[in-house]
Amino acid sequence: MTVTLDLAFFQRFLDRATRVIVAESARLTELDAAIGDADHGANLKRGFTSAADALAADPPATPGALLTAVSRAPT
Repeated sequence: MTVTLDLAFFQRFLDRATRVIVAESARLTELDAAIGDADHGANLKRGFTSAADALAADPPATPGALLTAVSRAPT
């Protein structure tokens, strides 16, 4: 099976990752509480939803533009 790393691939990946992180954020935070400061799930959720919102507001034209926008999304 060949996978093409095009814009659609990265959009699907980010969409799926965002949905999973949002759905599991409470569980991730609970796991983090055992060894950390209990904010991991909340922080991931905030970051991924911020990135998704930024892409929705200004859709990228290339995979590189998508990755750059994700890295610069405000949290």
